[in-house]
Amino acid sequence: MDVNPQILGQLERFCAYQERCEQDVRKKLSSVPCSQEQRDAVVKALKEQGFLDEERFVDAFVRGKLREQWGKFKIRMALVAKRVDPSVIDARLQEIDEEAYSQSVADVIGKWRRMHASDAGNKPKLIRFLLSRGFTMEEIRKVTNDK
Repeated sequence: MDVNPQILGQLERFCAYQERCEQDVRKKLSSVPCSQEQRDAVVKALKEQGFLDEERFVDAFVRGKLREQWGKFKIRMALVAKRVDPSVIDARLQEIDEEAYSQSVADVIGKWRRMHASDAGNKPKLIRFLLSRGFTMEEIRKVTNDK
């Protein structure tokens, strides 16, 4: 099937601007009047030309969310929602430096305690906050030295 060069060019620019996953591209394509076969051909062409790479997307996504101090669980769920292959997600999350990750949890705790000085002793509130950031109880216990 021939790919419409106008649509392909538009999506090449879309993918060149920042890393995208296949779901992002398909969502963008849904607003373009074309058949499903044409959409599949565009996605295939973008992959062949290197504009669309799932592993590269996951790597960029994880790096960005770690900078925002998201926990692994929240990162995993966001990638699952984007329909990224779970094996790619697992491989990238296992590459995270555990020492730096634990330091990130500790930094989030310290920042929370400074901002909530009046609630500093309210451990359940802190734990709820950390869980909402995507850290697991195991990770929280490891950093707070709880049993």
